[in-house]
Parts: sequence; C-alpha cells; structure tokens
Amino acid sequence: MASVKQTSLWLMTVCVIATLGCDAASQTESANPTASVQVVYEGEPLANVQITLTQTADGPALTRAISDRRGVARFSEVPDPEPTEYVVAMESLGDGGWMLDRKVVSKFSDSLRLKPFSQSPNQIIELPKRAVQLLSPTK
Repeated sequence: MASVKQTSLWLMTVCVIATLGCDAASQTESANPTASVQVVYEGEPLANVQITLTQTADGPALTRAISDRRGVARFSEVPDPEPTEYVVAMESLGDGGWMLDRKVVSKFSDSLRLKPFSQSPNQIIELPKRAVQLLSPTK
C-alpha cells in the first residue's frame, strides 16, 4: 500500500514539474519574439513566397524564409549585428495557380527596405496591385 502511495506521489510530482516547465518555456518564447515578415496581397495573406534578405541590392543572402498559409515568413537566423536595413528580394514558390509578376515585384523591391528585427521583430510587406498573376483562368 505504501508503495502505491509513493508511486502516485512520484507521478503527481513529475506531472507538476512537467506542467510548470512547459509553462515557463512558453512564457520565455513569447518574451523573445521570432523575426518575421507577413506577406499580404489585396488584404489577404500570401503563402509560398520566399523572402531573401541582403544588406545591399547585389550582396549575398543574409537569411531566407518562406511564408506559410498565414503569409508569415519566420527567419530562424538573423545576422548579429544586424544591418541598419535589409534589402528584400521575393520569389513565388506556389503550386502553379499563381506567380509573382517579376517586373512589378522587382520595381517594388527596389525601394522596399525592412528595419532590423531587433527594432521591429514582426513586419508586414503589402504587395502592390498586379504583383500577383493568376495562371489559371477565373470562372
């Protein structure tokens, strides 16, 4: 009987520690936000866009991420120290139903700059009209 009580007490202790440990981890994560960019077109999130960040227009890629179904591209790594601004390049990685218009997006990207994520961890890129081309005819 004492063995059953000890086992139950031990299991309860493990559950409490696991619960508190998970709660502490989630609080730490929210206190340290992930660097991200949300891609939006005509007020809607746009998935499958690869965002490449560089320091200069012709410089090497510093980091890359692909937007998810909510249009959010999360950068797992950013340079340390960060540049004063990021130059942005975008490429569509869609399923063939649409693509980014290279001319429109290239012209838009020429003047698009992002702040360092240490200053603004979550930023938004609102694509201009005609930036997305549908590849299949609409009904």
